[in-house]
Amino acid sequence: MTYASPVVEEVLEQIQRLERRSRGARTKMLGNRLGVSLGTVTNNLDRLEKLGFVGRERYRGTRLTSKGRKVALSVLRRHRLLERLLTDVLHVQWSKAHGIACKLEHSVDDEVADAIEDALAHPKTCPHGNAIPSRTGVTPSQVSTRLAELSPNDAGILIRVLDEEEEGALAHLDSIGLVPGAEFTVEDHVPFDGGIVLHLGKSRITVSKRAASLVAVRKTSKVRSIARRA
Repeated sequence: MTYASPVVEEVLEQIQRLERRSRGARTKMLGNRLGVSLGTVTNNLDRLEKLGFVGRERYRGTRLTSKGRKVALSVLRRHRLLERLLTDVLHVQWSKAHGIACKLEHSVDDEVADAIEDALAHPKTCPHGNAIPSRTGVTPSQVSTRLAELSPNDAGILIRVLDEEEEGALAHLDSIGLVPGAEFTVEDHVPFDGGIVLHLGKSRITVSKRAASLVAVRKTSKVRSIARRA
């Protein structure tokens, strides 16, 4: 494939991530994620539109074209494979892998990504549970719901972290054991602040509204009752 500059790759990757959450990438949100001014974002989008990487619609934001999506998915694939390499082989902390991969993803090409994938026996997800795009740019769908949407006595398993970019939040989730593969039951919702009380293994934990919004789960069953502690 034709490789874009690191700046172009980063912008396209962030548009891809925002598109997963809504129909298009808003300029303000894109600026926040890139850490640049609105003027800089606008200039970059003007350039990307001329190059055929994006299209823009009034009131709907920016969307990737097929050309832009191909580049964005290549970057995303490299990023998530690097996260796997960092955590599985180099034993980098789960919460730090995303930030390091962001710095490395523009320094490797698809050939290196293929080699990493082969060496790691073709992982399907990154350490945070998000699907790794295939070599042809296909991203498997992941059926899940947000933790906050479960009801008392529901049981589930954590599938993925929806936003990997907050290192502090990742460190918190890791510290309480709320990571992909963790099985839990819901005891109750906390009045007023929107938190949720879980039984996770032998522990009883309270997850804040913010933390609950960051994770996606799959409901597995509804238990008959949960032993509640006073």
